[in-house]
Amino acid sequence: MKNLEPFFNPNSILIVGASRKAYTFSYTILKNLLEIFYRGKVYILNPNADEILGIKSYHSIEELPEIPELAVIVLGKNIPHIFEKLAKFGIKNIAIESELRIDTTDPDLIEKLNLISKKYAVSYMGPSMLGIINFINNFTTSIIPVRQYLMQKHRNVKEGVSFIAQSGGLAGAMGWWNPSQDLPISKVIHLGYGFDIDDADVLDYFKEDNTTKVISIFLREITDRIIKSVKELASIKPVLFFYVGKEEQKEEELISAGGIAVTNYIELFEFAKIFLWCPEPKSPDLGIIGPSSGAIYLIIKEMRKQGLSLAKLTNDHKNIILEKVQGSTCDLGNPVDYWPPERFVGTKICEIYNTSSKTLLNDDAVDGLILALEFFTEIEFDFNIFDNIKKSYPDKPIITILIQAEHEGVKRVIKTASELKIPVFENEVERAVRGFKLLYEWHSKIKRK
Repeated sequence: MKNLEPFFNPNSILIVGASRKAYTFSYTILKNLLEIFYRGKVYILNPNADEILGIKSYHSIEELPEIPELAVIVLGKNIPHIFEKLAKFGIKNIAIESELRIDTTDPDLIEKLNLISKKYAVSYMGPSMLGIINFINNFTTSIIPVRQYLMQKHRNVKEGVSFIAQSGGLAGAMGWWNPSQDLPISKVIHLGYGFDIDDADVLDYFKEDNTTKVISIFLREITDRIIKSVKELASIKPVLFFYVGKEEQKEEELISAGGIAVTNYIELFEFAKIFLWCPEPKSPDLGIIGPSSGAIYLIIKEMRKQGLSLAKLTNDHKNIILEKVQGSTCDLGNPVDYWPPERFVGTKICEIYNTSSKTLLNDDAVDGLILALEFFTEIEFDFNIFDNIKKSYPDKPIITILIQAEHEGVKRVIKTASELKIPVFENEVERAVRGFKLLYEWHSKIKRK
């Protein structure tokens, strides 16, 4: 396996071609590192500047006081010449983030870079890569702005989702930037062409990375190497992917290798929180608590489609539901349909969810709980009740669906649920149920292996 640690977490970095012009890519890389308070040493190489953003600019590589662990090239010309000068100087890890069209810039570029790389034992990423964002280790080579508050939010994360994008635009924006919940992010990478280090190498690296628990990939192309890496990885860590190419056979091969196909792009992140926060469901048998038969039927319809089932309660637990919850609860006690509540007050609704959740989760037949919330301000309750419930039943997944709720209440529930690491899906019944099904399937496949 190639050593990618110097690319994701180097002790020192050299930016070749750092610019004084604000709002350029070559300026933004340096600005990002300073803004996030990167703790390693930063060197810049620009013969036409003495300093940029307060950092001394060296005019030639020979002036550098040491050999940086990583060099990033952001110039657009003479790439092979610059690459070889860095290699000769002793730099072993180089990222080429210059935006190049290989067919028109230099038809022999690949061959030239590979020959130099082999001659000097240099590993390189790119060209035309957007860069890397390592939230946990507080490092980035991104050519787009990386906000300090985003880095700080994830800095204390012990494990999260790592994202590989075969698209510069998606690597820099959608999904992880502003997720529906506080999704913990470990790393984000866009490799560009990947002539030396490719996406399969990154997958191999994430396999060993302790801070990566779930992997999401946006794919335009599925290679045999990616399929091979996923096959070795998928029984250890879930690999969610969304493919936009035309090779259906390759997609089927990736699924057979253990990749988890999602139906749209945003599910790379929406399902990641289920795999991050939910324990292994031991069976497909669920408990449901909802405010109306309509909400419950929406859930049950998708459960039937996904091959999931309602758990059958013991008589003791069924009687607790019937006696203490009342409402329109069916004779079996599950699902719990509590509408209409005895009173339109939050304390009464809170009592219903508290009693029902504990009763359902305490039943051995129930291996997961879906909460449907449909409320207005008057019946909103403190979602913190699920702190103790989750602690009491740590081995059973809890998933929440906000079917209908006033805006401020939605924000409060999502904030609390994120702190409690409970996945929430707003007006997305089918997605929530499919997410549970994928979680159950993945764990089932691991057991069979």
